[in-house]
Order: sequence, then C-alpha cells, then structure tokens
Amino acid sequence: MIRRNLPAAIVLTISAALTLTACGGGDDSKDSDEIVGADKQSPAAGSSPSPSKESGSQNLPDFKLPKDIKVEIEPVETGNELKDQILREQAESLMARQRILVDRDVNSGYLNRYYEGEARDFYITLIKKAKAEGMTITGTYRYYDRKITQNTKDRAVVTYCEDQTKAYSKDVKTGKAQKTEPSPEDFTLNTAVLTKTPNSTWVVQSLTGKTPAQECQ
Repeated sequence: MIRRNLPAAIVLTISAALTLTACGGGDDSKDSDEIVGADKQSPAAGSSPSPSKESGSQNLPDFKLPKDIKVEIEPVETGNELKDQILREQAESLMARQRILVDRDVNSGYLNRYYEGEARDFYITLIKKAKAEGMTITGTYRYYDRKITQNTKDRAVVTYCEDQTKAYSKDVKTGKAQKTEPSPEDFTLNTAVLTKTPNSTWVVQSLTGKTPAQECQ
C-alpha cells in the first residue's frame, strides 16, 4: 500500500484528525491514505458518470481509470431502497477517489460531486502534495465488508474494510511503481459519514481510518 513518507496522495484514508495513516509493509513506497477524483470529463456536482460494470458485479458508473489501476468493491444489497442508494453512492465515492489521485486536479468534478466539508478539504491538500511530488497510484484497491451502522433520512455512517496489499504509488515521470511487501498495515477499517444533498445525492463529509485493522484481515 502507500506509505506516509510517500506523497500523502496515494491511496489515502482520512483519520479523525485528518492526518495520514501509515500503510504498507516492506519499504517506504506506500501510504495508507487514499483519494480519488476526476479529470476534464468530470461530472458536475449532483450528477453521476454513465453506468458501467467497472467494479465486479456492482453496476457502478464508468470512471475510466487507467488499465494499471483496478478497483474491487464488494457489492451489497439490503433490500431497503434508501440504504441501497447510500451504499451504491458510497461505492461510487471509492471509485472517484482513485480518479482524483490519477488526475490530481483540485477542481475535479468528481471531487465536488462525492466529497464535501473536511473530506473535500483534506483531499485537496493531498492532491496538491501528490502533484508537487510527481506521484500517482497504481495497482489493485479492494473494498469489502461494507455496512451501514447508522442512518437517518439525510445522514449515514458506513464502515468498510480496505486492502492495499497490491496497491502502490507510482512516479509520474518514470512510470515506475514503488512496490512494497504485504503487511498488516495494508489493511484499514474505515468509517465514512455521508450526508444527503438538496439534489437527493449522497456525499462523504468525513472519513476516519484504523490501521492495521485485524478485523479486515
């Protein structure tokens, strides 16, 4: 996974204090924090990309990620219309964070669509750092065991596991991945707080992460 001494902009998970969480094993090339965003084709706030089957069996929008980046999100259906919408759009936010790190654009439509408040501010800081250090992401990002632990009609808390054993930071100029050996720090238990917008879409307001997470291994 991507480590703290790497551009904090690689695979990142916001901690309660909005600081990076060290991740990965082996060397210093990964960072447990991660982001994703959009590019020139990024959607306007309140809208979503066209549907595709980019993430396994879950029908998510097509975020047009580079071929060297794979995102695996375990699909979840509760049978409850509201909860299913929350989980679907939370999954989309995970795809979006990958795009944000690839594009490294603080004006990303994906960033504006899926993140607000502390989460958005934190990602903007990480995007700037990644761009300044000439780093991006590569590899496989896996998300699973997604659950809604609390929810009302306009607020929800979603917990989920993240596996970055095959996720790495990459030098933009050389295209070389900075690989590390798998370690317990590649596993993070995340908690996302989402709120409903006036457009009836859901956005991530804040994120906290626990690494290493034994319950995710």
